[in-house]
Amino acid sequence: MPVLRNGVVLSESVAGLERVPPRWFRDRGLDLLVVACAEDEARWEAERLAGFLREVARSGVEVYLAPWGYGKVLYAETLAPSLYLHTHPQTLQIDSRGRRCPRACPNDPRFLEWFSNSMRTLAWLMEVRGFVWETPSFYYGRGAWACRCGYCQRLYAAAAGEPLPRQLNPEVTEFRRQSLNMFLLAAAAAVQSVDRRLQSVVIPPPPLDPATATSGADDWRILANNSGTDVLGLAVSPRPPALGLPPAEHYGAFASTAQAQGKGTWLWLETDRLTPEATNDARTMARNLRLDAIIWSEYEQLRRLAPPR
Repeated sequence: MPVLRNGVVLSESVAGLERVPPRWFRDRGLDLLVVACAEDEARWEAERLAGFLREVARSGVEVYLAPWGYGKVLYAETLAPSLYLHTHPQTLQIDSRGRRCPRACPNDPRFLEWFSNSMRTLAWLMEVRGFVWETPSFYYGRGAWACRCGYCQRLYAAAAGEPLPRQLNPEVTEFRRQSLNMFLLAAAAAVQSVDRRLQSVVIPPPPLDPATATSGADDWRILANNSGTDVLGLAVSPRPPALGLPPAEHYGAFASTAQAQGKGTWLWLETDRLTPEATNDARTMARNLRLDAIIWSEYEQLRRLAPPR
């Protein structure tokens, strides 16, 4: 049986990285490090961030960069601000009630150009193994969905031969899926145009979360067929401590879909309370599903627990 690798997400501010010893991850027996990179911080603190990543990589740990915020298409829940949204309001998504949403439209060519340029710049500056695209999504809230901007309406009409409906019907849902699939393909192409060896890791929203169905990134068959994607992450959130993790069989179809397409598979453990019981359950689930790695939720939590191996 292949060795199960272990990694952790580091979501410190760039200034906070000074408190993190670069060799801590290797000394702890970790194989992977995912460093969150907020849009505005990357603009002003790129040199400091790049230096930290180099030091970690020299210790023998594989380092991945997770761009957060960037137009709020990736990990929209982050509290980190997005200067792009304030300076380019014309590229914001428009919901089914005609209102602008605080999220850029992945079909807007102006946003795509800016985003691709930003990712190419990061790929040049940062010495990493790959990039993590976390929870890409369209806006959905209180029954209103996006996007109905001019670009989305023209793209839908060209493909379907009819106007974009105001209801989130199966045809619109599929259009949103394909739109995000093309966005992820563009994201991978941007970084791989700098270095073709850079991996592209996609973390869809948690499969068992009802909100996933309205995200636009809920169909693993489409994501697994994306030629730019190398790894898919299975996002899992522990239930109340007494119940532990959901049964592994609930996720079997998702993992097997990715593996059938030759994609790597990670368990992306999402929790604000990492307990020893959760770590043991996660290892068991990852092995039962034949996953390649577990990415633990937070450096600060893992630091207080027993070593992952």
